[in-house]
Amino acid sequence: MSSGNLFRGANAEQDSRFGNKMKKLLKTTKFPAHFDTKVDMKKVKLDVMMPWITEQVTKYLGFEDEVVVGYIESQLQDSKVDPKQMQLYLTGFLEKNTSTFMKELWSLLISAQQNPLGIPTEFLEQKKEEIRVKKEEQERIAAQLRAKRDEVERRVEAETQRRARDEQAYDEDADGDADDAAAHGAELHHDDRGRRDYDRSHDRRDLDRDRYRDREHRSSRAGDEYDRDRRDRRDARRERRRDRRDDRDRERDRDRERDRDRERDRDR
Repeated sequence: MSSGNLFRGANAEQDSRFGNKMKKLLKTTKFPAHFDTKVDMKKVKLDVMMPWITEQVTKYLGFEDEVVVGYIESQLQDSKVDPKQMQLYLTGFLEKNTSTFMKELWSLLISAQQNPLGIPTEFLEQKKEEIRVKKEEQERIAAQLRAKRDEVERRVEAETQRRARDEQAYDEDADGDADDAAAHGAELHHDDRGRRDYDRSHDRRDLDRDRYRDREHRSSRAGDEYDRDRRDRRDARRERRRDRRDDRDRERDRDRERDRDRERDRDR
C-alpha cells in the first residue's frame, strides 16, 4: 500500500456512513413548514443579518463565540442554503436552542428575500419604532424645555410688573410726601407768622399797659421808687418775651419730631 493511501481520508459528504446518518436524521427530525421555502442568499444583505446572529448566539451560549458566528456566516454565504441540514450541523454548538434559532433565522431570511432592500421587514419595522420612540423622546424634551422657558418668561414678566408697580407706588409716595412737606411748610410758615403777629400784638399791648402805668406812677410816685418799678416792668416784659420764644422753640421741636416719625413710618 502506498504512503498516499495511508493518509487519504474522506469528508462528511464522501463518507457513506455519515451520509446515511444525515439522511436518517433528515427523515426523522421534524422541521418547521417554512423550511420548505427556498432562499436565494444573493437577494439578502448578509451584513445586516450578522448583528442579529451575533446577538442570538451570545444569548444562547452566554458569551460571544466568534467561531460559531463565523461558521454560521460561512454557511449563509452559499447562494443556496438548506435550513434542515444547517440546523443539524449547528446542533453540536447550540444544542437544544438550535431549532429555535434556525426557525427565527429562516423566517427573517425569507422576509429579507421578499423585500427589495434585502432587509427583513421586522428589522425595518423595529428601526421605524426606534425612530418613533426617539422622536417622541425628543418632542417630550422639547416640550419640557418650552415649558421651562415659558415659566421663566412668566416669572420675568411678573417681576417686571411688580417692580413697575413698586416704582409707581414709590413715585406716588414721594409726590405725596412732597405735597405734605409743602403743606406742612406752608402751615409752619403760617403758624410762625401768626405767632410773630401774636407776639407783636402782645408786646404792643404790654407796652401800652406799661406806658399807662408809667403815667399813673408818675402822677403817684416819684424818684427811685418810680425807676425801680420801671426796671421791674421792663424785666418782666423781657421774661415774658423769653418765655414766648421758648414756647415757640419747643413747638418747632415737636413739629420736627412728628415729621421724623412720619418718615420712619413710611420707610417701614
